[in-house]
Amino acid sequence: MLSLRELAIGFDPAHPDDPGETIYNRFRQDLDCPLIAVVDDDCRPIGLIERNSFLTRLAGQYGRAVFGKRPIAPIMDSAPLLVDADTDAGDFAQYALDGHSGRLLKGFIVVEQGRYLGVGAVIDLLKAGVAERVVTEKRLRGLAENLRKSKLEAERQRRFAEAVIEHIPSLVTVRSATTGRFVLVNKAGAAILGVDRAGIVGKSVDEITPAVLGGQLAHADAVLQNLPPAMRRDLPFERAGSPGGRLLRVAQIPVAMPDGDPLVLTVAEDVTEASRALSRIEQLAHFDVLTRLPNRALFQDRLEAALRAVDRSHAEDAPIEAGLLIIDIDRFKSVNDVFGHSVGDAVLCQVADRIRSVVRADDLPARLGGDEFAVLLRGRDVRAISAAIADRLTEVLSQPFDLASQTVHLGGSAGIAIYPQDARRAEDLIQHADMALYRAKAEGKGVWRRFNPGMQAILRQRGELESALRLALENGELAAHFQPIRNLLLDRVTGFEALIRWNHPKLGPIAPARFIPLAEEIGLIGPLGEWMIHEACMMASRLPDGMTMAVNISAVQFRLKGFVPRVVQALAAAGLAPERLEFEVTESVLMQDEAQVLKSIRSLRDLGVRIALDDFGTGYASLAYLQRFPFDKIKIDKSFTQGLPGDQACCAIITAVTALASQLGMVTTAEGVETAEQLQAVTALGCSEVQGFLIGHPVPDPVALLRPQAMKTSAA
Repeated sequence: MLSLRELAIGFDPAHPDDPGETIYNRFRQDLDCPLIAVVDDDCRPIGLIERNSFLTRLAGQYGRAVFGKRPIAPIMDSAPLLVDADTDAGDFAQYALDGHSGRLLKGFIVVEQGRYLGVGAVIDLLKAGVAERVVTEKRLRGLAENLRKSKLEAERQRRFAEAVIEHIPSLVTVRSATTGRFVLVNKAGAAILGVDRAGIVGKSVDEITPAVLGGQLAHADAVLQNLPPAMRRDLPFERAGSPGGRLLRVAQIPVAMPDGDPLVLTVAEDVTEASRALSRIEQLAHFDVLTRLPNRALFQDRLEAALRAVDRSHAEDAPIEAGLLIIDIDRFKSVNDVFGHSVGDAVLCQVADRIRSVVRADDLPARLGGDEFAVLLRGRDVRAISAAIADRLTEVLSQPFDLASQTVHLGGSAGIAIYPQDARRAEDLIQHADMALYRAKAEGKGVWRRFNPGMQAILRQRGELESALRLALENGELAAHFQPIRNLLLDRVTGFEALIRWNHPKLGPIAPARFIPLAEEIGLIGPLGEWMIHEACMMASRLPDGMTMAVNISAVQFRLKGFVPRVVQALAAAGLAPERLEFEVTESVLMQDEAQVLKSIRSLRDLGVRIALDDFGTGYASLAYLQRFPFDKIKIDKSFTQGLPGDQACCAIITAVTALASQLGMVTTAEGVETAEQLQAVTALGCSEVQGFLIGHPVPDPVALLRPQAMKTSAA
């Protein structure tokens, strides 16, 4: 007598609160596990999960995202077939014969005193049936007594076995172990093989046509003969008459027949779709959907493996190194803000292509998230190779990005760290490459830097400065100072430039060149700029009518939503006429998004606000900007003023600028005038206004400077 206890397979059960991800990983790790029972806290079965249907569900669109973290209770079969362990296998077969074969196909759970013992599948019943019941009546004790005594009942049992085999959705074949000839092929098997059953039954593998089918079956035989009995193996297969690869999960089971020729039972299921779904899940889990580059998870795994390989190489006295480059796209946020995320995605794809074009075949590029990318390289002389790759990366990323209707100039910065010189752990290597990246961005972007230990102190100081800056406005540590601008024709001060100052209670005065770029990077430039515009407008309202107030505006401020309406609010709050407010912009503002900047500038000019081009001559393509943008003033950079009066090149440049501005109806202001000789020179060269320490230092209250005696310079 053969009981179900002997057929039960004791796979560990699951709990209804287990997440789908846990079951997914179990099926991946154990390819021979077809079923997992779900039990309660008392180990009583309450559900069943079948492998293929579960993997198919998780492979659907968003399947893993939806079910991966959720309990399995809602997706399990909550009404599984439970069978007592002492049930005779024949009685169970009779039960299925009496109208319950549909439940049998889903698998069943074997219990003992109501508690979980194991699971059983159709293939297990088939194995037991072929080996113990189908032919030998002595081994069919599990069937009812009348089945042994009655030919009619024997026929019913035969029809049942045939019906079960026929309706199994997997390939089932039975062959003679002696002659190799097929004695049985079920309906699904004929469909999977792509031939009529008459073309297989009674034939050996060598006699099957078409020959390609026989060759594939012979190959399967050769592979499976080297495996333990019932061990499954995935084999590629091309169906007869229908070219196109399929994947079959095949197992062969030797069946000893007591009264006849031994048999070989072959069971195979078409796992092509499940395999593709699994590959898709693996793709989604380890590769960035947008760029098709490895994602952070896969990169982290490969990085740790690379570091282990480096450690082994040192132990084997054949040392190699690993290099890590972390790349950040400069000014990428402006693309999303101005053009939208679809254009930003297109830029990221172009960035990925450019990175691929630079790295070597054995290097691993990846997208870590957002606009952050990385490259992992390994081998000898990594220090020099990483530098060469970084040079090339910054070069290709500095080239324009051509979009549908725009050309965008971005750039890329990179940080490099080398293992094992710069770190002994993966997380430290990443952190140190990040530090080098921060250093590159702080030094003007579009460059790369290699990690050195001094960067840790710099990064710590930067963190302290960032924390202090976030509190500076709230604590009243910021102040506006005002530097006078003298009109040379009228020989008097006609306006001021508002300059922000920060005096930290512990760190002392902090230069704007240190905290303004930081404010832009961490998103504080909006509130700081809005505060500065408000302060400038309020101070301008205290000055005599006709005097102007200039404020520097950064590229980030121009991109902020609602910038122009906030300017209108500041003018209204101070009761200041718009024509008395002047915004100074640099060429870096104009380079970000010409169409959007031009729109904002025109909106401001429509209000009456004046626009000045600051630091003229220090960028590139300045003449083109003068043609396209409606400026009221050009401010000549102090680097040209400081060369006066002796530097003839500076004289020639200033002469050309003043002549051009005169033709375009623009005012020219010479910045950085510090000596009487410089004042005389810029006056002679045709400048309209001057600004610098000779005229006056920035002060918190400009009203006092307006007294006639206070405004006289040493040249008067």
